[in-house]
Amino acid sequence: MTALMPLSAHVSTLAQLGNRHGSADVMEAPDLNYQILVPMLVLFGGACIAILFEAMVKGAQRSIVQVFTVGLTLLATLGVLVYNFAQGRFGSYGAGLLMADKPAYIMQMALIVFTVGSMFLFVTHTSTSAREAGGRNSQLESEIHALALFSLFGMVMFVASTNLLMLFIALEVLSLPLYVLCSMDRYRPNRSQEASLKYFLLGVVAAALTLYGIVLTFGATGSFDYQAIAQAAENGVEANFFLGFLFIIAGLFFKIGAVPFHSWVPDVYQGAPTPVTAFMAIATKLAAFGALGRLLTLVVPMNDVDTWKLVVAIAAAVSMAYGAIVAIAQRDVKRLIAYSSIGHAGFILAAFVGSTDGVFTVAGLEITAMSAAIVYLLAYGLATIGAFAVVTLVRDENGKEATDFDSWAGIGRKHPAIGAAFVIYFLSFAGIPLTAGFIGKLSAFAVPWLAGQAWLVVVALLLSAVAAFAYFRFLTVMFFDTPSKNARMVAPQGAVTVIIAVTAILTVLMGVLPTWVISLVSDAGSFLVG
Repeated sequence: MTALMPLSAHVSTLAQLGNRHGSADVMEAPDLNYQILVPMLVLFGGACIAILFEAMVKGAQRSIVQVFTVGLTLLATLGVLVYNFAQGRFGSYGAGLLMADKPAYIMQMALIVFTVGSMFLFVTHTSTSAREAGGRNSQLESEIHALALFSLFGMVMFVASTNLLMLFIALEVLSLPLYVLCSMDRYRPNRSQEASLKYFLLGVVAAALTLYGIVLTFGATGSFDYQAIAQAAENGVEANFFLGFLFIIAGLFFKIGAVPFHSWVPDVYQGAPTPVTAFMAIATKLAAFGALGRLLTLVVPMNDVDTWKLVVAIAAAVSMAYGAIVAIAQRDVKRLIAYSSIGHAGFILAAFVGSTDGVFTVAGLEITAMSAAIVYLLAYGLATIGAFAVVTLVRDENGKEATDFDSWAGIGRKHPAIGAAFVIYFLSFAGIPLTAGFIGKLSAFAVPWLAGQAWLVVVALLLSAVAAFAYFRFLTVMFFDTPSKNARMVAPQGAVTVIIAVTAILTVLMGVLPTWVISLVSDAGSFLVG
């Protein structure tokens, strides 16, 4: 009996503590809500199985098994997400750390769809270049598929996080595989590894900044939960809250590539394998904007809204200007797309300057800042995946990718079908009518305009024209310059052909018939509160 006395004493103490807080239970089991959690479990399980296959399956069969595993995992995850969304399974899950609402579902489904597009490029990219160069069989290392799944797992958590600790965990889960993926170009290993190292070092700094911001925010509010932080902020908090929240926003600005946290973008876009660049360019940006939109909507106190609008407006305007102006001076197509992505980050941020919780009417449909951002991201994603698919086809005399402008001279004339598709992508980047990019810009600019922020819209329109000059300058090289003798376009494999055709068609379809997209995401800015 005496040996049991300490245990019984502890139990008694815990019971007294429970009663003191209004409950006779010592500890309640967290509500995980497995019905909503299933997609993440499927995705994580598929990534783990892919890792096991990497160790167990040998030889040429390993890549085939990995592709099958990844494809099945992505389709199963997408199917469960669509089913949950159709069944109206909304609410908190994962012990209250995650939220299933319309914005989260739509962004998670979009992430998976764009990942599928990137996987098509993963499968075909280096096998094509090796065959054309007459070199060794160098299929992309098969572990790339498992790494991409783990990164995607972090992204789907990122857009659904309602807790700062979960936000940071998701940030690291999505980031760490990307650092490895960036270094996996076997044709230009030095440049690829340099890009990976730059991304890693700057990413570590951004992660540390985010973590420090989380600590300051917790110290000021006493909670990691978004709702509790918002309530504490409404009641008035010390200056540490503003500084901490600013650091968290800065970490997210790094992920979207907004100024002044943009320095990694050009080198990483150029140095990473093109399929990895395509995956990062849209998936990371989509996930980061999803997390940013939830933070700005749920956490910013009403009495500080104007202050945070000013912070976002400055970042938006500077990002637009820097991306558009510097893009003009580029002579490499991947760096051109990289700098344009910085400008696009600014255009999307402009939507959040209008209002984070207001509802506006555009073309007869209700739209919010978050839903406008999603429309823009969908348009940007289609053009980005398609453009990088074309980039994988242009080769120099050694069979390596040729991304300098001189190698692209006259490519549009020699290959009119591929050239026409590339024109569609760049017209969409420029926001020309009858393309998806025009609808994206219309949605993103309408929100601040209707909210009385006309000055920012005027700035955005002027800088859109500047960016368009950079795009049209490159298109003139493609169609009107003398063709290069040292560069050629390889015959696209079936998967690349599908990606180019589908993205080009959807880019035009979304521009001509935009109502179905806008109506789909019209209420996607309605974040649920746990």
